[in-house]
Amino acid sequence: MLPALALALTLAAPAREMRVVMGTTAEVWVKGLADAGPALDAAFACLGRVDDSMSLWKESELTRLNRSGQATISADLLAVLRHALDVAAASGGAFDPTVEPLVRASGGLGGKARRLGGEERRQLLARVGVARVHLDAASGSVRLEPGTALDFGGIAKGYAVDLALAALQSAGAGAGLVDLGTSSIGVFGEPLDIEVRNPDSPGGAPWATFHVRDAHVSTSGGDQKPGHIIDPHTGVPAEGVLSATVVAHTGIEADALSTAVYVLGADAGLALVKRRGAAGVVALREHGRGLVRATPGFSEAYGLEAGPGVRIRE
Repeated sequence: MLPALALALTLAAPAREMRVVMGTTAEVWVKGLADAGPALDAAFACLGRVDDSMSLWKESELTRLNRSGQATISADLLAVLRHALDVAAASGGAFDPTVEPLVRASGGLGGKARRLGGEERRQLLARVGVARVHLDAASGSVRLEPGTALDFGGIAKGYAVDLALAALQSAGAGAGLVDLGTSSIGVFGEPLDIEVRNPDSPGGAPWATFHVRDAHVSTSGGDQKPGHIIDPHTGVPAEGVLSATVVAHTGIEADALSTAVYVLGADAGLALVKRRGAAGVVALREHGRGLVRATPGFSEAYGLEAGPGVRIRE
């Protein structure tokens, strides 16, 4: 379980299933169905479909696109790419789906973690940037410039949660939850309590708590895997905040924004979240003390409360 968030669902006796998918333990809860089996299977089928399309850990539609440099892509891949390009533009490139060469060279796709040398980093940065992606949305045709490759690690889980949650709702469920390792979560019909965990001691008192209902939550944090979020502008690991959590109307939006906020830092990141009509919090230290900063109105909307010794600032 990723340590940036903890959660507790108030569903009374829901049907629940856990499976390993998309490189993490996925958990699906559903309530209000006489036979929950088909709905659970449909939700997991959605998660598997996205994994088969967008994984970089096995042969997939995305690996084939990266290898060939051009393709007519599926509706799923097109939807994610279009949203990724939109958030990339809105964030000034803090979220960038072309960061794959930097991630791979840094050991982020199963290799040994390493710091890139200056010249190597400059060469890789020349292959990064959404201007190197040429998309014809009408036909679904994509062309990547030589050396450029896509990585949807910061957005695909959110899209998968959207599809899986929609499958539960289509089955007539009264309430449900889809949780991909606590980094991407969607819930409807019941409230969900969330903790912003202590970055120094994941088992210790949380830095803050809040609750959501009928929402999507995504978190990005260095404690998930130190150094795994690369700043596309510099080619080095982002270090602006300790964790970034976004609450949005869709999982794909929450997932991409949490990555962007982690790269941008508190001021620019929370301003981006506000502009996008979402809400969020970041955890950081100020003068050695824990601080949780939030978008305006977050405390009132989501019942944000500070943990022992931690300050909250909107």
